[in-house]
Amino acid sequence: MIRILMGSYGSGKTEISINLALKLKSSGKDVSLVDLDVVTPYFRLRDLKEELEVLGIHVVTAEDNLRYSDLPIIPKITDWLSSEEAVIDTGGEEGAKVIGVLRHLLNRKDTQTYFVLNVFRPFCERPEDIIENLEKISALSRMKFDFLINNSNLGDMTTAEVVLEGERIVSEVSRKTGIKVLFTAVPEELLDPPETEYPLFRVRRFVKRKLGIGG
Repeated sequence: MIRILMGSYGSGKTEISINLALKLKSSGKDVSLVDLDVVTPYFRLRDLKEELEVLGIHVVTAEDNLRYSDLPIIPKITDWLSSEEAVIDTGGEEGAKVIGVLRHLLNRKDTQTYFVLNVFRPFCERPEDIIENLEKISALSRMKFDFLINNSNLGDMTTAEVVLEGERIVSEVSRKTGIKVLFTAVPEELLDPPETEYPLFRVRRFVKRKLGIGG
């Protein structure tokens, strides 16, 4: 199965991709994590390659001599196509375009596409804005979305109320688009999460730790 994560910039695709890959690995599956974040972000999978491979994840990213370059790089290696599970982390609209280019390869495999949402990011506060972004990324990737992932959070300021407000807005997007919500992501440090409408998915925050934010 190839699992493709797309979404607006800053929605938390990389974080969810890492945690999803680790969950699949914990069930005994052979897992590849593919870095198609071709924009110039603050954080990329290529920055965590060694750590994730120690955990048993095959990370497909830029060649070693280009890994720390602030360039839009597409990995040449395609051995992930033979993995039991492949999780693809894309970067906004540019990443969606890459998926569109690779569609001829992806069509040969079972695929699922996920639109990751954080309703507390700019231009994602209203269902109408989210749906506009969703439709644009769907058109660029030439793929329809199978599921929504609610990753609404405010970092260290995330509370149970923040999680539930995210669910409320994402539920409205789901109702208007007909796309089901796969799960609600909650930071693992939130000790008392609320009862959520959708399955709870605990997220270990690799990005925050790597950047040295908030300890």
